[in-house]
Amino acid sequence: MADSHRVAPFTKGSMDALIGGEAVAVRLDRFASEDEIAGLAQLLLRGSIRTNSIAEVTRLGISQFEQGVRGSKEAYFAAAREQQGFADRVRQASFWPLDRFMAALGALGYDVDLMSEPGFGSYWAGNGKLRNGTTPVHVDFSPQDSPGWAVGEVRAQLAWNLYLVCAPTDELIIWDRQWCPADDDHLVPGEYFYDATVVEGATRFAIAPRPGEILVLNSRNYHTVATCENRLAFGSFIGVVAPDTLRFWS
Repeated sequence: MADSHRVAPFTKGSMDALIGGEAVAVRLDRFASEDEIAGLAQLLLRGSIRTNSIAEVTRLGISQFEQGVRGSKEAYFAAAREQQGFADRVRQASFWPLDRFMAALGALGYDVDLMSEPGFGSYWAGNGKLRNGTTPVHVDFSPQDSPGWAVGEVRAQLAWNLYLVCAPTDELIIWDRQWCPADDDHLVPGEYFYDATVVEGATRFAIAPRPGEILVLNSRNYHTVATCENRLAFGSFIGVVAPDTLRFWS
C-alpha cells in the first residue's frame, strides 16, 4: 500500500497523532537545500566516527545501544563528550540538522532538549547512517532494550531521519502494528530482529524518502528498509518523557 493517505504533514496535530500511534509517519518537506545536504553528506563521510552494529549499516557516529547497552554507560558518555567537537566543526562549516529540527519542534509548542542521564550528563544525538541492502523487520523501543537507562523510561519513542542521498526506488516499510512484550516469541534467536510472522495480518505501508526532507516515525511500529545502495541519512531518536516534552538521543 502506498503512503499517500497515511503520511501526514509536519504539524502539532500530526506529531501528537504519531506519538499516540494513530499515524504512520510525518513528513517535513524542504528541510534543507541541495547545497546544504551535499555539504553535510561530505562532512559526515569524511569526518565522523564510523561504527557498525549490523552489517547493513555503517553508523557515522556513536550509539547508545552499541557503545552503551553492549558496552557501558561510562564508555558511551565518554564517547558522547568526544563527539561534541565534531558537531561544532560541522556547525562552522555547514549546519547541524539537530539544531534546526529541534527549533522546528519548539515552534510547534514542544519542550525539546537532549536526553540526560543522572550522574553522567547529556546523551549524544545526531548520527549519519550509510545503508546498503535490506534491514530485517525490527523495532527501536528503549523500554524494551535499555532497562536501567533514562531512555528506558520514555513513554513513547520516535525516530527521525533527514535524507541526504537516496534513490527514487528506495522504500521505508512500516506496519500498522506496535511491539508488545509477547512479540519477543518471534525474535530470531541471538538477533535484534523478528521473524516476518510477527507482522502477519498488519497493514503495510511503503514510503519513498526524498533528499532534503525529514521523515518521522513511531519506532515502536515494526519497520524495515527495502533494498538500497549507499543511502545516506542523518537523524536520532526522540523520547516522550512527559506531555509535550521531547528528549533526543542516539
